[in-house]
Amino acid sequence: MKVSVLGWELPPAFSGGLGIHTINLFTLLAKVIDLEIYVPDSPGLANNYPFRINRVPVSPWEGNYGSSSDFYSQVLKYNSDLIRVFKNGASIIHAHDWITFPAGTSLKRRNGARLVVTVHSTEYDRSGNFNPQERILKIEEEGVRTADAVIAVSTYTKKRITDQYGAEPEKVHVIHNGVTSNVYTQVGKNYGSTRKVLYFGRVTPQKGPKFFIEAAHKVLNKMKDVTFIMAGTGDSIGEQKALIEQLGISDNFEFTGFVSEGEAMKLYRDCDVFVLPAVSEPFGMTVLESMSAGTPAIISKTTGVGEALHNVLRTDFWDTDKMAEYILAVLKFRALREIIGSRGRLEALNFTWEKAALKTLEVYNSL
Repeated sequence: MKVSVLGWELPPAFSGGLGIHTINLFTLLAKVIDLEIYVPDSPGLANNYPFRINRVPVSPWEGNYGSSSDFYSQVLKYNSDLIRVFKNGASIIHAHDWITFPAGTSLKRRNGARLVVTVHSTEYDRSGNFNPQERILKIEEEGVRTADAVIAVSTYTKKRITDQYGAEPEKVHVIHNGVTSNVYTQVGKNYGSTRKVLYFGRVTPQKGPKFFIEAAHKVLNKMKDVTFIMAGTGDSIGEQKALIEQLGISDNFEFTGFVSEGEAMKLYRDCDVFVLPAVSEPFGMTVLESMSAGTPAIISKTTGVGEALHNVLRTDFWDTDKMAEYILAVLKFRALREIIGSRGRLEALNFTWEKAALKTLEVYNSL
């Protein structure tokens, strides 16, 4: 069996969960099958990976394919370049999200290979269900309909693509992401004298930063000595800072910008509670990372990973009253904080990349 993976990013040149997924999952699979990965060539791309890398050249080089103001055109250019340099011979082609679906469907037809697609999120998710781009919806629908097998990162996502794209339920396999738990469990929990509440993720409407801020405002009306940390980058940072200023709570907020793995470990260790009020989150890897570090998590009911978790606090993303009550309870009562944190840490250990790799291999073998 030879598998050609159509990728978009690899550490250290990555911006989100897809890069983390790619390096962890395919490092394991490359130990047991013949596997290669296509990614955009970049000056920062390393050579010391356990799988073969086929670099897709870009001319002229712009830093990355997403640097153009017209991201959609850059994605189509990458797919065109990928098809041009693709080397035949793979029995399975594995594409990820809409950014590689066009190449995947084209190469399946051209080469007669079986096509596996992984849906990490849909355009409905990324837009927060508000004004999704029709042209991207069409690419996603063609990808899941053309594929021989579809991998969804949660049952929540499976329902999305079967209900909205008409994918056949029997060909959609739910495989949860893993988490490199030992990275976070190696650091001891550190509850300092300052109460700290963490939001960690892209600062974009999909992740619900607005609701995090509204809940923070309600918490601060009852408990003044709390610091709220908004970690990550995104297209609505300016909007969120303006809201914080309007509410008069700027002195209680910190913005970190991009966070490295080492910095993330420190944030998880030092914060008292993690909050993800996502409007639509297909999985939510940061939830597992925070739990692995022993940090209690409060998540929205529309966070995919929540379907497999017991030791978290859940609320509707819009219910900032309940969210604030949960934050206050965790901050006030050390015993509650420690029970949820310790049980959550044990539960997060069940999510491993080894399990994800084994289930992915089963999908390949079924084809």
